Amino acid sequence: MPHQVYKRPISPAQSSDSQSDAGDDDPNKSTFFPPIDVSPAQWISKIHLLSSRAPQIQDSPASRLPPEILIHVFKNLHSTKDLHSCLFVSRTWCECSVELIWHKPAISRLHTFIKIMSIISKQDQTFTYARFIRRLNFVAVGKELTSNLFSRLYMCTRLERLTLVGCSAINDEALETVLLACPNLVAIDLTGVIEATDKAITALARTCERLQGINLGGCRAITSEGVFALAKHCHLLRRVKLSYIEAINDEAVSALAQSCPYLLEIDLNGCRHVTDLGVRDLWIHSKYMREMRLAHCINLTDAAFPSAVKEIVSPSGVNPFVQSSQPPPTAAPEDLPPLVLNRSFDHLRMLDLTSCAQITDDAIEGIVSNCPKIRNLVVAKCSLLTDAAVESICKLGKHLHYLHLGHITSITDRSVSQLARSCTRLKYIDLASMYPSFPASYTRY
Repeated sequence: MPHQVYKRPISPAQSSDSQSDAGDDDPNKSTFFPPIDVSPAQWISKIHLLSSRAPQIQDSPASRLPPEILIHVFKNLHSTKDLHSCLFVSRTWCECSVELIWHKPAISRLHTFIKIMSIISKQDQTFTYARFIRRLNFVAVGKELTSNLFSRLYMCTRLERLTLVGCSAINDEALETVLLACPNLVAIDLTGVIEATDKAITALARTCERLQGINLGGCRAITSEGVFALAKHCHLLRRVKLSYIEAINDEAVSALAQSCPYLLEIDLNGCRHVTDLGVRDLWIHSKYMREMRLAHCINLTDAAFPSAVKEIVSPSGVNPFVQSSQPPPTAAPEDLPPLVLNRSFDHLRMLDLTSCAQITDDAIEGIVSNCPKIRNLVVAKCSLLTDAAVESICKLGKHLHYLHLGHITSITDRSVSQLARSCTRLKYIDLASMYPSFPASYTRY
């Protein structure tokens, strides 16, 4: 029977962090696909055929539990030591617990990883241990991990999550070798893997069509070509982080927005070539967006953001510019029509606009009007903002928890006092370098 995508309605509240090992530890859980069959591990050596020294007790309740129940019970053992003890109770318990032990091996030192590689490379294994490994995190190893060692992971064909933060010694060839062998990957973090190129990312996209999260922060050798490959093949992407990849352009961002309808989070911090055209497509197509990071995108203007609801002039409530949502690539900001949305962005919780120095009060008014439940808003160093922007932010009311207004010298006591009265659940506010208004406003808080 062909494998079908689970049709559960998408909700940001139901999502798990696809790029963190701190998320759900259930090895069978996947956001878009039903759980895999639960079954005990299969022996590949003949050791299980040897007779036991003492006959097993068949009358105990535990001995009659089906493997599916045993595995479910063992999943709730959070201590590796307890799981290890289960290996020696009986053959059935061994079969049901061994895969859970190997599910996410802890790699605290390079020596530990070398031992793991020596075990899964043996010819006379008791089980196929490489197939049990679903998650690997090399943060603790970092630069010590070489391409020669890493390339041996091609045996882990059922790998689902791979974290390579800071592994700068891995070259593109080794990365491609492993990624081509892991079609089940749903999340990968390549932050700081400076030798990663479009070749490896294209191989990843073609092989791992179920990919949901990818972090390419600081991979400066990657260009829009790699992002186009992700947009073409990985339509289930939910979290995409492309911070400080300066070669990314509007066309790549638009391709992601149009091809990946389930996007929850996008990080374009420091992508200096991204302009209003690319960001507009995110607002038009990514209706489930929860976090949008656009810090240091210095070319963004008010045209990149939705217009205030009061500006909607269409009597039917339909976006009058829906046919022109994709202006010509050479369109200047002043030539773009107002971005009028026909829906509210109720899911958006975090927006970072640090150092987007060209945006004005009108952009903030439009953002607040269309995104009424923002919790974390960063507009530090947006020097053109005034009290009018803060007054718009006040409309977020109890929803706003974190606000960054540092280095905006045009804001005065009047608007900050109104903010204190309106946003009663603020947990953090940054008023750094606001010399004229800071002392009095601070007293009110």
